[in-house]
Amino acid sequence: ANVMGFIGGKMPTHWGPHDGDAGIRKDAAMVADMREKCGPDFWLMLDCWMSQDVNYATKLAHACAPFNLKWIEECLPPQQYEGYRELKRNAPAGMMVTSGEHHGTLQSFRTLAETGIDIMQPDVGWCGGLAPLVEIAALAKSRGQLVVPHGSSVYSHHAVITFTNTPFSEFLMTSPDCSTLRPQFDPILLDEPVPVNGRIHKSVLDKPGFGVELNRDCHLKRPYSH
Repeated sequence: ANVMGFIGGKMPTHWGPHDGDAGIRKDAAMVADMREKCGPDFWLMLDCWMSQDVNYATKLAHACAPFNLKWIEECLPPQQYEGYRELKRNAPAGMMVTSGEHHGTLQSFRTLAETGIDIMQPDVGWCGGLAPLVEIAALAKSRGQLVVPHGSSVYSHHAVITFTNTPFSEFLMTSPDCSTLRPQFDPILLDEPVPVNGRIHKSVLDKPGFGVELNRDCHLKRPYSH
């Protein structure tokens, strides 16, 4: 991702509360190794995918703080609002706490916003579409929070370049080895843009609707290999 021009990259955590302090040391070592490889300025983020509890997530955040971890993402299950409030309160100074991809209603995002986390990450396909995304962004803006849609590709690009509290977009690496860029919804959509040097220029979005068409010759079968 660094070589491709992106501003940062996410890593999954591999251990959890059942691994205790040993798991924390292993994940922190992974972050330290990646920091050494990427240099001081490349953003590093941890995606925990709802796998932790408050105590473990807090200790992990502090263990990774020396390696300039940009944020720690979705540590807790979606409805653990008090847990997110506590995590944000006790996270290292300067490290952001993010969540939201598994929230699906405006009310749930309102409650999430009240926890004080730094970034809300609605998925356009799961939160109800573009109209609710606009409301979520407005809600976040009123509280000084950022909104970065979760991997929604063309369905959030126009919103990202419009919202003043959405400074960047997420791009999901879907190639098997993550060494090449391929459209997120390939082969379902035609003309889906991919970043060039880590950026998607607004000119490629200047088309009707979301700027893509359904591939009517696409015949997906399950299971299928990527």
